[in-house]
Amino acid sequence: MKDLLWDYQNNPPLYPSWQAWLRDRQPALLAIWGRNDLFFIPAGAEAYARDVADAEVVLLDTGHFALEEEADEIAIRTGELLRRAFA
Repeated sequence: MKDLLWDYQNNPPLYPSWQAWLRDRQPALLAIWGRNDLFFIPAGAEAYARDVADAEVVLLDTGHFALEEEADEIAIRTGELLRRAFA
């Protein structure tokens, strides 16, 4: 786990290439976040909308463990996204 956390420092320098890929490809994108997450703040989810025109950004009334707290809501929204993307 420590190795994984340490390796995260290598991600930010890659952001520009990931953002370029998103702008170029415009994939179906659901960014669903906990509004009260102290580690992955809402601005991180909202940033996707700058690169993907139809990005769906959802901020749930949860913290860092949104999936554990709102699994049903996340499953519903994920299913909807997949139905739209592959219809």
